[in-house]
Amino acid sequence: MKIERKERKENGRKRIMLVTPMLHQGGFERICVLTAKLLKDRYDVYLAVFNTQDIFYDVEGLQLIDLRLGAARGSLGKLANICRRVRRLRQLKKELCIDISYSFGTTANIANVLSKGRDVTWAGIRGYSALSDRGARLIFRRADCVISCTRTMEAEINRVFGTKKSETLYNPCDLAQIAALSDTGRSGMEKEPESGPLIVSMGREDDLKGFWHLIRSFAVVKGAVADARLMIIGEGSYAEYRKLAGDLGIADAVCFTGALRNPFPLLARADVYALTSQSEGFPNALIEAMACGTPCVSVNCKTGPAEILTEDYERYSDLSAVCEAEYGILTPVFEGEKSLEPSITAQERQYAQVIVDLLRDDAKRREYSKRAVERAGDFGVDRYVDQITGMVESAG
Repeated sequence: MKIERKERKENGRKRIMLVTPMLHQGGFERICVLTAKLLKDRYDVYLAVFNTQDIFYDVEGLQLIDLRLGAARGSLGKLANICRRVRRLRQLKKELCIDISYSFGTTANIANVLSKGRDVTWAGIRGYSALSDRGARLIFRRADCVISCTRTMEAEINRVFGTKKSETLYNPCDLAQIAALSDTGRSGMEKEPESGPLIVSMGREDDLKGFWHLIRSFAVVKGAVADARLMIIGEGSYAEYRKLAGDLGIADAVCFTGALRNPFPLLARADVYALTSQSEGFPNALIEAMACGTPCVSVNCKTGPAEILTEDYERYSDLSAVCEAEYGILTPVFEGEKSLEPSITAQERQYAQVIVDLLRDDAKRREYSKRAVERAGDFGVDRYVDQITGMVESAG
């Protein structure tokens, strides 16, 4: 694995190491792998992973390095693990003559900035919750550049913490691949959904996704549109949500698919994409749904939805109003703590009514479908490659 500096100079290509804790299904993991694939023909790219067990994403053709330093238990164990990761990364950076180290996720960011040698360190912040994580201040102060996935997040980081340098780099969406996969008509599901209006949402089983709000809202939709169906695509058992659907009497109309390698045929068939998250970084699934021409109804949470569904996102700072933006509909963020009771709140009824109105208005749905595809083009891989290449070249 050791490569001499002389070879790098003769090669003439910069060397980039991408660092991530794992490659399970998740937003920043997907962006990390896609970034490696997009840059590997232009630069020497290495993908360093703390633990490569249960890889979900296709890493064929990538230079993958397994550090074999997965999660540890207990405070002392975690501290020792950080030290081991830092030592191993510092060694790799020296051996491979790394020019730029770009990390994804809090634990990878900490190890990256602490292992800095001659390399330029980039810390990728893909979720708003990272601002309150332990180690946030260390990351933001020590990284040579903090890369956020939304402008709102970048502004907040600079306001609260201050950085040496910052950039907003929107997540890329491979529109050509999505178009090809959505046309296959095969999602990998054993049983396809029945006919009737289809509402889809995507995300792993995580409280941040607010799926209890979605299911309770759907119960109201179902009361108004009898043949409506709800599908939630993502990793997890969803046992408590299955029970909630049963308690609401809508279990037969709610489908939990698990993780799907190709969800795009289902997105293309959907009448509405629904996002109910309490917070996001940059919701990749929202862009993917739009690329499939699916009209979107999203809560106006921090951060991402407003920047995606309207170009003038600061105009929609009123988080208490329903706003029909240029490329989708924004609704208020749900209030209150998680509850699995089958009682439906006024906010959930409001969210449901927005979906019902959209399902009943074919012209509006067609218009939002058209605009969604147009907007998705603003987040294509070509723009991402142009921006990140410019950042690499200017990094010295």
